[in-house]
Amino acid sequence: MGVAEGLVIALIVAGLAVCGFLVFALVEAVKTLRSMRVLSDDMGQRIPPLIDKIDVTVDALNAEMLRVDAIIDDFEQISSRVSNTVSTVQDAVSAPANAVSSAGERIRVAWNRARHARTASSPAPEDH
Repeated sequence: MGVAEGLVIALIVAGLAVCGFLVFALVEAVKTLRSMRVLSDDMGQRIPPLIDKIDVTVDALNAEMLRVDAIIDDFEQISSRVSNTVSTVQDAVSAPANAVSSAGERIRVAWNRARHARTASSPAPEDH
């Protein structure tokens, strides 16, 4: 047995090993593709109901947002009315105090004018 025969045997063994590896890789690829098909079919059955549930949830969320918006609008109207009422009540309560203050100011001005008029019309005291 020569070197050439040993080389042929080594090539045959290597070729068989490569063929065996290719068969193994092909079998694993087929298994993977089958499991991917099963997964795809399973997802095809599960996803549409999930999408329907998501759609219903989004619709419910939109309805709740509209309800919250209506509540906020009502709150804005109520707070505006309360603000107007408070302003009216505050004006009504402070009106007598404002009237007294205004009258007091007029009396003070008149009193100062009268005092200045008296001091201007009275003779100046003479120095001895």
